[in-house]
Amino acid sequence: MKVYCLTLALSAIFLFGCIASPGTIRELTQRQDALESKMDEILEELQANNSNINRDVERIENNQMLLAGEIESMQKKSITLGKKIDNVTNSDNKNNQKTASANGIYTKAETSYNERKYENAILEFQQLIDTYPQDWRVPNAYLKQGTALINLGRKKEAAFFFNTLIDKYPNSREAKIAKQKLKTI
Repeated sequence: MKVYCLTLALSAIFLFGCIASPGTIRELTQRQDALESKMDEILEELQANNSNINRDVERIENNQMLLAGEIESMQKKSITLGKKIDNVTNSDNKNNQKTASANGIYTKAETSYNERKYENAILEFQQLIDTYPQDWRVPNAYLKQGTALINLGRKKEAAFFFNTLIDKYPNSREAKIAKQKLKTI
């Protein structure tokens, strides 16, 4: 019987210790609701961050694809430019034996122009344009041809050279000067 009483006493202590009052249950329910609410907020933040990360990853991947395309394009342009440089170098080496250099032609044309030998200057600048059409001094050659023709009193012909300059090199400094000269013709 002692064992029975002891078991009953221990069972009662155990059972009465596990029974919670209504206030305790309410407090636990409120704490559980607060925790669930906080968990929902954290979950929403995580989802928003995941969405932002996914958007950033897509943007980065798109930028990588664009950069890869640009790099490929630049490589192709570099190869093409290298070939052109090789061609020009080889062509210049061959042409140097046959014709005067661009510097030589330009210097001669400038000298004629400065000495007021305008007809010679016009022809020499034209030689530069015909022989070295990609030379950086070509816009200036057109401008000097037009100016030389004005000095010779041949304004209609001068307008032709100014208009050619403006058409071929519209953003050049020389084109701006040509536009001003056309207004005065």
